[in-house]
Amino acid sequence: MIKAVQNNAGKRLLRIFLLLLSSVLVVAASASVLNYLYMQASPITTETAKVQFVLTDDSDEAGASIGTNGTYVSLNSMAGWPNATRVYQAAVGIRNFDSASRYITLAFASWSGDTDQIEFITVIVRDAVGGTQQGSAINVGTPGSSTGEICIPAGATFVVEWNIKWKAGALSTNTVSVTLQLLVKGE
Repeated sequence: MIKAVQNNAGKRLLRIFLLLLSSVLVVAASASVLNYLYMQASPITTETAKVQFVLTDDSDEAGASIGTNGTYVSLNSMAGWPNATRVYQAAVGIRNFDSASRYITLAFASWSGDTDQIEFITVIVRDAVGGTQQGSAINVGTPGSSTGEICIPAGATFVVEWNIKWKAGALSTNTVSVTLQLLVKGE
């Protein structure tokens, strides 16, 4: 009889242990339960850009080609002489088509090619050809260089001036490519 009681106590102890172990496993498994929620945005539409690139006085000489929606411009004819500064006073314009002022920042993004043959390239935003400089000059090749935030009034067109100087030893085969980024605040 004593053995039967000891066996039952051992079995109870084993059952309690297994019950506790399974409880721990259930709690551990419950901790990894995930719930996924979804967000849907539909439709997302396009709208006309409120600030766009436009052609200006030196756009032909600079080889300006503006994308169909005014949010892209390619300048593919700019050049310069060795040891002399070439200035495109209005290579392209930036126009605010909105009825309210907008805040913009033009910034250096990247460049490539024979960059070691460049003395400097600076890009300046002005309120008109030869007019007042807006923000800081962009020093191409300097990471983080930008105009800083500038306010372009409703209906205004600012011009983008490029100043290019090749080193004295530059050859006619030397080329560089420059990418700038225009940030427009707001919708």
